[in-house]
Amino acid sequence: MDISSPEWEMAVVFSKINLYYFTGTMQDGMLIIPKHGETTLWVRRSYERALDESLFPNIESMNSFRDASKSISGLPDTVYLETEVVPLALYQRFRKHFPFQSFKPIDPQFCAVRAIKSEY
Repeated sequence: MDISSPEWEMAVVFSKINLYYFTGTMQDGMLIIPKHGETTLWVRRSYERALDESLFPNIESMNSFRDASKSISGLPDTVYLETEVVPLALYQRFRKHFPFQSFKPIDPQFCAVRAIKSEY
């Protein structure tokens, strides 16, 4: 991201495939990746299962996006999202609690990262 979009400040992951790739669990939730600060996996359902499945260091429980929004200070004007897989209704619910001005796609960067395979 720093190379392709050096202006980025925050990316958010919703899709279960990308959540699994980055955290090791596919629970209902989102991964908030700030440029500066701690990345957090917010889990709506199966929080205990997420803890069992994932070695991700920062997993929090949420009932709604409102819970996660309370942890964000200084929301950037532009947020990077998976535009290929996020339904409009999910985007609207998210934006209600995270009132950013615009979004940009993060799909090309995720595809590039996932194209490099590890032995795992």
